Amino acid sequence: MARLITKQHLTHLLIHVGVWAGLLFLPWMLLASSSGPTPHFNLGRTLWPAAKMALLFYVNYWVLIPKLLARRRFAPYFAAVVGLLFICTLPMSAHWVGIGSTPPPRPGLTVADQHRFRAVILLVNVLVWLVSSGLRITGEWFENERQRRQMQSDKLEAELAFLKSQVSPHFLFNTLNNIYSLAQLKSDDAPEAILKLSHLMRYMLYEADTPRVALAKEVEYVQNYVDLQRLRLDEDVLISFHQEGQLAGRHIEPMLLIPFVENAFKHGVSYRHPSAIRMELHVSDTELRFRVHNRRFPQAPRPDQPRDSGVGLHNVEQRLALLYPGRHELRIEPTADDFTITLTLILPHAPLPLS
Repeated sequence: MARLITKQHLTHLLIHVGVWAGLLFLPWMLLASSSGPTPHFNLGRTLWPAAKMALLFYVNYWVLIPKLLARRRFAPYFAAVVGLLFICTLPMSAHWVGIGSTPPPRPGLTVADQHRFRAVILLVNVLVWLVSSGLRITGEWFENERQRRQMQSDKLEAELAFLKSQVSPHFLFNTLNNIYSLAQLKSDDAPEAILKLSHLMRYMLYEADTPRVALAKEVEYVQNYVDLQRLRLDEDVLISFHQEGQLAGRHIEPMLLIPFVENAFKHGVSYRHPSAIRMELHVSDTELRFRVHNRRFPQAPRPDQPRDSGVGLHNVEQRLALLYPGRHELRIEPTADDFTITLTLILPHAPLPLS
C-alpha cells in the first residue's frame, strides 16, 4: 500500500512540474500570436510570471481553501483571493486602480495588443485560481467519499463478524444438548454423534472462518447436522433431504443455511405426534433455492434452557440483508400446523465487502 501511495504522489508531482514547465512558454506564445514580430524566448522574463501564478495556485490550494473556505468564512476568503490576484498581476493591477505609473510598453506591440496582452494575463491568473479551487474541492470530495465508503465497509465487516460469531456458539449449544440426551439414554449412537460433531467443529473452526466457502462444503455440513439429528430421533420422525443441481464451482457465505434446518429440528419434532422435516435444495445457473418444511409444535420453555428462541432466524435475516441486498428472497410461511421457509439467492452472489 505504501508503494502505491508513493507512485500516486510521484505522478501528481510530475503532472504539476509538467504544467508549470508548460506555463513558462505561455507569455512567449501570447507574444508570438500578436500582430508584431515574433520575439525570442527569454526564460528570465517568463519565470517571474509563472512563479506568481504558482504562488496564487498553491496559496489558494493549501492555505485559503482549507483555512477559510472550508470553514465557511466566505468574505475573508474572497478578499484574500482578490488580494492575491492584485499581487500576482502587479504592476498592471496597480495602474488599473490608479496607483503607480503606467507599465512600460512592450517593444513591438501596438496599444491594442498591449491592452489585449494585459487582459489575457489577468484572465490566465483568474483561470489559475479557478483550477486551483476546482482541484482542491473535487479532491476533498473524492477523499470524503472514499472515507465514507471505507467507513461503510468497516461497519459492514464488523456487523458480519458479529453476526457470524453468534452462529457458532448458538449452534454448538444445541448440538451439545443433543449429544447430552444420547448420553443420558446410554445410546450406542453417542460415539458416532461425537464423531459427527468433530466433523462439524472442524468445518466451523477451519473452513467457516472465511468470507465464502464452496457450496458443496456447506451442504455437506448441513447433511452431517441432519445425520446427527437422526441419531437422537425415533424412526417415526420422517427426515428427507432432496438435492438437485450442480454444486461444483458454486460458493456461498458459510453458516447461512444451517439456521433454517436447526429451527426445523428445534420446533418441528414431537415425540407424541407424527413429525416430518423435508428439505429441498435446487441449484441452477442463476439461482439457489433452499426450502425447509416442518410440522409446528410450540414448545414450553425449560428452566435449564437459555432464552435463545429466534436467534438463528433473526441472525440470518440480518446477514442476508447485508450480504445479498436486492439479490435474495426469504419467504416465511407459518400456519397453525406447519412452518415453511424458502430462501432464494441470485447467483452469482453479491460482491464481498470492500477491504
